[in-house]
Amino acid sequence: MIVTRITITLSCILLLKSCASVQVVNRNQSKSRNNEFGIEEMLLLNRQFLDFLIGYDNTLVLQSEDQLCLSTMQQLSVAYLNREHHGLEWFDSWGKIPSGMYHGNGNAFGNFDQCRLYSWQGVRGQHCTFLATLSSSLPPFVSSLCVPHFCTPVFARQLYGEYLITRGVVVITDINQDLFCIQERDILYDGGVVTAIVIFSIITALVLSSTIYELVQIQLKRDVVSLYSAFSLYRNLRSILHIAPKPKVIESKSDTIDCVHGIRAISMIWIIVVHIYGTISLVPVNNDSVRSSYLSGFGSVVLFDMGYLVVDTFLALSGILVAWNLLKELDKKRKINPLMLYLHRYIRVTAPFAALVLFVVSFAKYMGEGIMWKTIIDADDETCSKYWWSALLHIQNYVNPRSMCLGWTWYLSVDMQLYILGPALIYPLWRYGKRVLIGIALLALLSMGCVFTTFLVNGFRINRNDPKMLDRYDLTYYPTHARMGVWLFGTIFGYILYKTKSTDVYLTKRHYAIGWSVCFALLGLIMYSFYEFVRTDFNDFSNVADAFFEALHRPVFDICVMWIIFACVNGKGGLINELLSSALWQPLSKLSFTMYLLHLQLLLMASIASVKTDSYFSVMDIFYRIWGAIGLTTSVAILWSSIFEIPFVTLDKLLLRS
Repeated sequence: MIVTRITITLSCILLLKSCASVQVVNRNQSKSRNNEFGIEEMLLLNRQFLDFLIGYDNTLVLQSEDQLCLSTMQQLSVAYLNREHHGLEWFDSWGKIPSGMYHGNGNAFGNFDQCRLYSWQGVRGQHCTFLATLSSSLPPFVSSLCVPHFCTPVFARQLYGEYLITRGVVVITDINQDLFCIQERDILYDGGVVTAIVIFSIITALVLSSTIYELVQIQLKRDVVSLYSAFSLYRNLRSILHIAPKPKVIESKSDTIDCVHGIRAISMIWIIVVHIYGTISLVPVNNDSVRSSYLSGFGSVVLFDMGYLVVDTFLALSGILVAWNLLKELDKKRKINPLMLYLHRYIRVTAPFAALVLFVVSFAKYMGEGIMWKTIIDADDETCSKYWWSALLHIQNYVNPRSMCLGWTWYLSVDMQLYILGPALIYPLWRYGKRVLIGIALLALLSMGCVFTTFLVNGFRINRNDPKMLDRYDLTYYPTHARMGVWLFGTIFGYILYKTKSTDVYLTKRHYAIGWSVCFALLGLIMYSFYEFVRTDFNDFSNVADAFFEALHRPVFDICVMWIIFACVNGKGGLINELLSSALWQPLSKLSFTMYLLHLQLLLMASIASVKTDSYFSVMDIFYRIWGAIGLTTSVAILWSSIFEIPFVTLDKLLLRS
């Protein structure tokens, strides 16, 4: 769960809800650490730092670059006291005492752009954010200063820390200060950047030439050769946006599962909503207590915590479609070529993913800046530069689960590994019939039992405050053997759907009524249980309950989804079937994979890493972010799929499958 991992890291560094590193600060460093601060003291806190700088003993500074930093800040401090414009402008960009500190607002970021644009006699501004602890009744103090660009972040923190400790305030040093000092950086033409320039230039040339070729051929009313138009934007955009109309009169069951389009599209939208809720806690706000109260409410818990189950829905749909397609292929050709299946799948999945990884290790870090830009974007660059190979081999959920390249893509590793397992299960199922279903079901139960046992042995808890949260994800969230249960149930259900695709399944209205009632009751129970697990102190009950819930709730949720598909396929879905089978879902369904790849990277770059000051939290702002994220993700995904996904799928069909 990449958002949770980011939340833990950043909250410890910048937002500070209950970070352990803050709690272990040596309280003996300041006698007045636990005293209450008056507003007057806080108002003068950063102002009196100027006096501290002016009176600082230069002989205590040994490094030449640090001496230059100190002398320049002393000159600027004197300029401020003398009311000189460059001194006033410099200090004006600093963070000031925020309003509402007793309401949870400890953010004093200053004016980021004013600092970054500051220039005086060759001195440029470097925006540095520092973290300090005040009295126990006040939130952590996040203060930003504008320091000369040649000041090292560590020395700047040393100066500020030495001053604050005289005021009974302690600067936290358990963080990498380099990540929170932002200044101009030159483009480094390393291997990643050069490779990206070459590859993206080639693909751009292919897209332009292919598009021009197709448009010219259409204008001249000539046949368009598919090989030459593979990269054509006109062709690929038309393919994505094309909607296949449903027949007005359906005399028999359809050979396709139409409702899957709606389920896939809605699931993707829900994932975006989930990550909006997950990342909103990273945005500095001046009414944090209001945000915390809202995010702990029932509606938020359902949307946020339960929303992660839709990833399992994708796994279940994958199992259904793998079983359906392989059985169809076996009935048609009486054999399958596993190696070619794996190659086709690898090309389809890896091409757009590889393009994203290349973008992250090359251009991403130069495309913006903000208080948390280095913390988020540079961290992605570092992990992807180191572990790109495990990402593209789809094994990073086992090889480096704590340092995954684009952590939300753990799903691709799990899905690819399960796809490799597919022929080994589906061929015996086709050859020997439903007897094999027992073995597949046993594998699913073993997966659930593995999760249950792991929870019990390690004492894991579902609550957000579980100190073993990262270990829990490594052992029960990312591994394929822990997530394969819903996929295996999906293959069983896919077999049932395929075998009954041309026959009606006769169930009475009473049976369907019972099925719908049980389905909605189980979904309601899962929602309420989530809420109780999150809001209740986990020390009040045994972790056996957590283990049972973790092992059961994902398969149960997706069994309910399978029931909905079953009812819709058999004409008993009613309005739900009309909604899910609407042809309007088809474009979003086609884009769901690319949207999943891009959505969190776009969200982090557009509205989290680029933050330069605090904002005001409101429910309307959340919905605004949701619609903005959906629109941005869809827009970029259309182009990304047209350039990096569909062309390679087309080439695969033309060159390999023939």
